[in-house]
Amino acid sequence: HIGYAVMPWKKGRGYATEAMRLMLHEARAVGLDYVEITTDLDNLASQKVVLANGGILVGRFAKVAAYGGAESLKYRIDL
Repeated sequence: HIGYAVMPWKKGRGYATEAMRLMLHEARAVGLDYVEITTDLDNLASQKVVLANGGILVGRFAKVAAYGGAESLKYRIDL
């Protein structure tokens, strides 16, 4: 799982993009071939972070009911 949060007064400075870049480096180091990342449809900032790190949209899916059942997006980043 790769997750991140940025305090509102620090948003728009590239911290999340850089944090994901560093986590992808760690994922490569442990031998992963790819990671899958999900984000909500309305979370445009997170989608930009994923795309900036080479994410390719795999498709849409519905979250399980315990997590709200909302439609979300799944991306893949090959390492």
